[in-house]
Amino acid sequence: MKKISIVTLFVISLLIFFSVAVLAAERRVLLISSYHPGFPTFFKQIEGIKSALSPAGVHLDVEFMDSKRFMNEQNLNAFKNMLKVKLEALDDYDVIITSDDNALNFAIENQQELFPGIPVVFCGVNNQDKARSMNKSDRFTGVIEAVSMTGTIKAITDLFPDVTKIYSIVDSTPSGQGDLKLLRQKMHDFPALELNVISLEKISWKKLGETLAVLPEDSAVLLLSAYRDKSGIAKSFADGLQVIVQQCKRPVFHLYEHGLGDGIIGGKIISHYEQGAIAGRIALDIMNGKPVKDIPVVEGVDANKLIFDRTILDRFNISDASLPPYSLILNENETFWTTHKTAIVVGFFIIAVLFVFSIALSLAYIKLRKIQELVRESRERFALAMAANKDGIWDWNISTNEVYYSPGYKAILGYGEDEFPEHVTTWNDLIHEDDKERALRENRRCIENEVENFEVEFRMLAKDGRWIWILGRGNAVERDENGLALRMIGTHTDITELKNSVEEIRQLRNHLKSIIDSLPFILVGLNGDGQITYWNRKASEIAGVVDNQVLGQRVEEVFPFLTEYKPQVGRALHTNEVWESPRVAYNNNGSIFYEDIRIYPMFAEERQGAVVQIEDVTERVRLEDMLVQNEKMLSVGGLAAGMAHEINNPLGAIAQGTQNIKRRIFGDLKSNYAVAERMNIDIDAMRGYLEERDVVKILDSITSAVVRAGDIVSNMLSFSRKSVDNFNEYDLAELLEKTIDLASNEYDFSTKFDFKKIEIVREYTEEVPNVLCEGSEIQQVFLNLLKNSAQSMNTKEYESGGPRFVLRTYSSKGYVTVEIEDNGQGIDEEVKKRIFEPFYTTKRVGEGTGLGLAVSYFIITDLHKGKLEVFSAPGSWTKFIISLPVGEIRPA
Repeated sequence: MKKISIVTLFVISLLIFFSVAVLAAERRVLLISSYHPGFPTFFKQIEGIKSALSPAGVHLDVEFMDSKRFMNEQNLNAFKNMLKVKLEALDDYDVIITSDDNALNFAIENQQELFPGIPVVFCGVNNQDKARSMNKSDRFTGVIEAVSMTGTIKAITDLFPDVTKIYSIVDSTPSGQGDLKLLRQKMHDFPALELNVISLEKISWKKLGETLAVLPEDSAVLLLSAYRDKSGIAKSFADGLQVIVQQCKRPVFHLYEHGLGDGIIGGKIISHYEQGAIAGRIALDIMNGKPVKDIPVVEGVDANKLIFDRTILDRFNISDASLPPYSLILNENETFWTTHKTAIVVGFFIIAVLFVFSIALSLAYIKLRKIQELVRESRERFALAMAANKDGIWDWNISTNEVYYSPGYKAILGYGEDEFPEHVTTWNDLIHEDDKERALRENRRCIENEVENFEVEFRMLAKDGRWIWILGRGNAVERDENGLALRMIGTHTDITELKNSVEEIRQLRNHLKSIIDSLPFILVGLNGDGQITYWNRKASEIAGVVDNQVLGQRVEEVFPFLTEYKPQVGRALHTNEVWESPRVAYNNNGSIFYEDIRIYPMFAEERQGAVVQIEDVTERVRLEDMLVQNEKMLSVGGLAAGMAHEINNPLGAIAQGTQNIKRRIFGDLKSNYAVAERMNIDIDAMRGYLEERDVVKILDSITSAVVRAGDIVSNMLSFSRKSVDNFNEYDLAELLEKTIDLASNEYDFSTKFDFKKIEIVREYTEEVPNVLCEGSEIQQVFLNLLKNSAQSMNTKEYESGGPRFVLRTYSSKGYVTVEIEDNGQGIDEEVKKRIFEPFYTTKRVGEGTGLGLAVSYFIITDLHKGKLEVFSAPGSWTKFIISLPVGEIRPA
């Protein structure tokens, strides 16, 4: 039994290892190399790439362009067609890596056709401008093969101080030409050196050898690139290098690591291994989900190293003291340790591993006995837990469709142990039809490896006929080689009560929201930091913004006028005091409005906040003022009626006395002449004297004043005697037009003001119903309002335009309304409160009695049961609004 357990454990470990290896091998990367397999740097670059990809289980494929030897259109087309055939037969690669400039150019030109949408990571690129231009690209990134040109030239001058000439060898390859361009730039930093270019574009391989054989003693050679001569004859790097080092008597420096040990003295060398390692790490980041545009192009200068060949150094008698700091030396005399270091380390490592494995195996055997005991106990606990667990557990063998349902699973639906067939169709048949497609889809996504696990809500039919809400969870525990699930395990949880509670909460929340939104005033909720957490529909309408635009803002940012109340908001947030400021007045386009502002503290479960309430009480204030005005008018009206009776008697005596005086002086009565003769008075002379002294005019003035006072008394008495005998139906627009005609015939000689000079704008609504009213009195009201407005406009100086009436008629909510608006001086707030009081006037003595608007007010409100209101912006405009009820109901 013990041996079987150990073997089983070992087999399981192997299965896990190979499973991981198979899964990891699914990720693939393609390397497109500009070189051919025999190129010196190929294996070092591959080793660098694999150092990053292999530990992550990524498979690397390689395709060679061989463009260093055969750079022509025929070769490129053949390579493209060959690669296209291979890519169509294989699955898509996760990342494409390119090596050197030719491969990058090929990828840029053919990406859409060969591997659309696949990210490209470049390395070994000499065209730095092109490489840097791809920074932040969605498809390309990588590492620049930045040669250390300055470092290599400096190494030449350090090792050979007598050198005055540098001969550079270059061919037509893009990498070589790029290095030559950089060399010309860097030579400006070394004015004592002379640069001579030996170009294979212009000479043959034979001529190259002949040229190198006769170089002067004060020269050194810098090899940039040598693959093809002017005739197109291509050589491998190794063959071309042999032509150079066999003929050249001067030291040959290089910028790359290939060629070291084969006749090149060295330089500040590009490490192709490091280039490959950086490209591999970038590719791995992309496969792990990092966007290409977030991976900047890497400058590769840091990967370069100073490396020299000891054999060539000795040939030119270069001592170690002349070498730059941190230089690496190849071909040093090696000791047994340096020669066999790797084998020694590997041997000791294997011995150590075997020793550790032996100890671990012994310990594993001891622990295995304990594990077996723990497994037995765990099984017992699992059986107890399954019996007590309220959640249902299921285990589905997908190949046979057999399902294990735990006792708790069956209990949720009200079934006994033997009443629930253990097959997947049992579950499928009990799902609600409206939920079945969604539940099956989530299971299928997990089976097909679209998701690792799933969670879905659905209804199932219980044994008693009720629908039970189920929260189903599951994940695959076994999959085949294609990733399809073979076995799935999961749970079913009864969430019926939770769903009912959530629905009740949702309905309650909607109900509360409806109540709060229906409130006619602004309501804003704040958190402990004074930020808006909620507001109602009225607040949204007034502010003109929706909820998601203000949540999180401070309340004074949305309603700037609350800035001055910021301390009160802060106090409410930290205390339990309610703060209120009733009747806050503010001016809006010349109109005065009123608001009540209240701030309530709010505490809930350790979280503090506040509620700001802003209520528009303008209409309420106006109604209150109107009630006060009505009470005042009623009391004054009663007083005025009583006074009118008392004033009538002395007015009659004055009128009669004045009439008698004129009759006894100017009347053609015998008694007048008899008395004058008896008193020895010339009656004609006396009459002449009185006329010369304007006594006649004085008597006429007394008579006129008495008549005027009599009219006032008559008006006052008419308001105390309500009568509806003269009520008829009238079109208020026609009455207003007739009143305008009357007013247009008046001319005020004292002010030289002509009513006809006023511009009149009519905004009459069609199909306004007639109103039951006393026509002459309504005309009197219109005339009073028009004349008052005309006098106000006459005293105003206009910068542009002139006096203007705007007359409107319309019907609304059982009333016909007439608006008379002027652009005169306006009325201030104090005058507006008293404007309908009897005997109140702002005119000079003798210009008005203060009864015109009072009489108009009583005609509209008392006799006709209507409304008379006034609105004004001082200095700008005044508007009187007359509203009369529509219908057969006559005033009492």
